[in-house]
Amino acid sequence: MSKLFLNLFFFLVLSTSAFAQKQTLFLDTNYDTALAQSKKENKPIAIMFYANWCAHCKKMKEEIFMDADVIKFYSTSYICIAVDAESAEGIALKNKLQSKFLVKSYPTFAFIDSNENLLYCIAGEFKKDIFILEGTKALVPENQFTFIKEKFNADNSNAENCLRYIIVTRKAGFDATSITQNYLKTKSEAELFTELNWKILANGINNIQAKEVPFIVAKKEEFAKVVTLSRIEKKLVYMVSDNLKPLADLGDTLRYNKVRPIAASFQIRKVDSLLFRYDLTINEYSQNWKNYKKTSETLVEKFAWKDSNALVEICNNYLTHIEDKKSLDFAITCAKQALTLGESLDKYLLIVKLYTKEKDYTNALLYANNAKTIATNFGWKTENLDKLLVDLKKH
Repeated sequence: MSKLFLNLFFFLVLSTSAFAQKQTLFLDTNYDTALAQSKKENKPIAIMFYANWCAHCKKMKEEIFMDADVIKFYSTSYICIAVDAESAEGIALKNKLQSKFLVKSYPTFAFIDSNENLLYCIAGEFKKDIFILEGTKALVPENQFTFIKEKFNADNSNAENCLRYIIVTRKAGFDATSITQNYLKTKSEAELFTELNWKILANGINNIQAKEVPFIVAKKEEFAKVVTLSRIEKKLVYMVSDNLKPLADLGDTLRYNKVRPIAASFQIRKVDSLLFRYDLTINEYSQNWKNYKKTSETLVEKFAWKDSNALVEICNNYLTHIEDKKSLDFAITCAKQALTLGESLDKYLLIVKLYTKEKDYTNALLYANNAKTIATNFGWKTENLDKLLVDLKKH
């Protein structure tokens, strides 16, 4: 047998082994088949909901699921399956199990027993040791959803029981406001100003329209005596982002305008900065350029003067949608400020386009020449710039 043949043989063996190893854990498997196996072997199911585009899912598959310790623990302890959450089968399974948990991000790992009761739920990318630890926790009855829920319902005045129930409820993808409110009913206002009760409010109240939100805002100083003011404000900022950003991105003007005043009442600079950006987004979505101009021209220096990307985005909207000279002059000022934050060919060309739109060809030509200098210095092709310069010189 030749040396070449031996090398080829061992290469094929190693390749086959590596390929086989990749196929041993969290395979795409029919749920009903896994459920039948779970009942037969009396083992819980660990379901990984993934998306093909998800980098975290890919890393878990290619690194963590390849680890020998992970393979040993999960193959021994669980019936492990993977489900493409965006496939027809995955959507159907999510709908089937939506009363038990919700898949809101990828990857989501749901641990269920053979009767389809939720034991535990986690989401995200995990290192090897943490992933094994979480799987171990899911096997302990005291950590399981039903146990924690029943313990809280038996005594809804117990702060630690409440916090644990809030955490597992949120990990399962559900809102915990009602849990928190049931607990708060058992306490006087004076009893609320403890670190543990702040944790309950911070984790359990996430709907900006909840009646507890004005209370948190009004009692910031009292809570700041047991935690820090920065923690309180961080919570309020997160709540604004979590509640208003999706509405702005969807262009849901009605609901956005309903909850915006609540956020504005917080009187936190970071919140005001977020509202500035969300206002621009929703006005752009609704093509309300009058309000877009009012917001940007009033607040850009306060909230975006050091943000080159935000300035360029605003300028591009002015270039495309706004006609009056005063507004275009404002956009040119913003574009020049973006340029001071970092030179780029695109920024020079943006200024050229803005000057051209208001028919100031002298300044347009000046910045076009600057753009050509930049391009030449970097060795880029200048044919299009040369044509632009010729066209500008005609005016």
